[in-house]
Amino acid sequence: MFLEILLFSILGICVGTITGLIPGFHINTLIPFIMGMTFLFASPYYLTAFIVSLTVTWIFISYIPSVFLGAPQEDTSLAVLPGHRLLLEGRGYEAIKLTIIGGMGSLMITLILVSIFSTDFSNFYDMLRPYIQYLIAIVVLFMIASEKRLRKILSAVLIILLSGFFGIITLSSSLVPSENVFFPMLTGMFGLSTIIISMKGKSKIPTQKEDSNLNISKVDLLKSILLGSVAGTLIGGETRSFLVSLSGIRVAHEVVSLLSLYIIQTPRSGASIAIQKILPELAFYDVVLMIGVICFASGIAVLITMFLGKRIPKLLAKLNYKYLCLSVIIFMLIMIFLMTGVYGLLIVFTSTSIGLLCAHLGIKKSHCMGCLLIPSILIFSGLNGVVLSILGI
Repeated sequence: MFLEILLFSILGICVGTITGLIPGFHINTLIPFIMGMTFLFASPYYLTAFIVSLTVTWIFISYIPSVFLGAPQEDTSLAVLPGHRLLLEGRGYEAIKLTIIGGMGSLMITLILVSIFSTDFSNFYDMLRPYIQYLIAIVVLFMIASEKRLRKILSAVLIILLSGFFGIITLSSSLVPSENVFFPMLTGMFGLSTIIISMKGKSKIPTQKEDSNLNISKVDLLKSILLGSVAGTLIGGETRSFLVSLSGIRVAHEVVSLLSLYIIQTPRSGASIAIQKILPELAFYDVVLMIGVICFASGIAVLITMFLGKRIPKLLAKLNYKYLCLSVIIFMLIMIFLMTGVYGLLIVFTSTSIGLLCAHLGIKKSHCMGCLLIPSILIFSGLNGVVLSILGI
């Protein structure tokens, strides 16, 4: 059985690598398809190993298109501009290495934290949940205040409210399946708008440096890893610290989502929902199995990401960047149409306009995350139904 689990883990790593390189592709899009093919897996443990390894690998690999092409997934959308800044400085490979360090560091810290506090995690989760909306609101206020100048503060308020209103309408609509609605919404705000702007500037990817230097202090690196671990468990800054923290948050969130199936019996991600259906009653052995697969897949994914992080920019540098960007835009629009139809195209055109407006106002693109933050505040505060009834949705 060990050999079979190892083989299916390797298969998951291969599929995760391929899907991670597809611009804008999210793992939640693939999981329903996988769940429809469970008959191909002789044991639920084989399927579990496949999904866990696929998901972990995808998290690491997906930063490559986010940095070098700028077409984000819903979880990497904040990394587009920080990654692009380093890319234009010839430090794209450094950006990839920072996401690797953040992810692996967060993985180790998260596993330690969960093992220590697992018995109290359920009580802590129940205690914290009634106050989630206030924590999100504080984050929004800090985002606005980070602009400092009055004109930019007002612009930030405008974008957060505008994207928030758009998010309320889009997420509450039944025109696009809920599992796919993030695809056109976030691709427009963070992906297509960024690519359109980049097409007006440099016509090719600058020569990338491959040195092993990381232009971030060890103290800032450790702080960023800790921030990513804690934030990922419970749920801008300088470019390099931001990339480390964001990668840490993504890895920590996925690890905790999987382990929470055993601790609080509550799935918190697409992969964890699938695992809950595969193994309804998790035993301690099952948790040990998942942790083993997570660590194995992470180690292999890191090596693959570092290898591709060096090779892919050399390939892209030989291509006409504007034609490359145009090809990505066309590819994304075709994918959106196939997955979400005409209404998905309407969503992506609207979200792209908001992203372009944000760039025109000269404020941080992260304010577009109001499309998720504002609806989350309404949901956790219990006001979502009231607002929807007022809007007639």
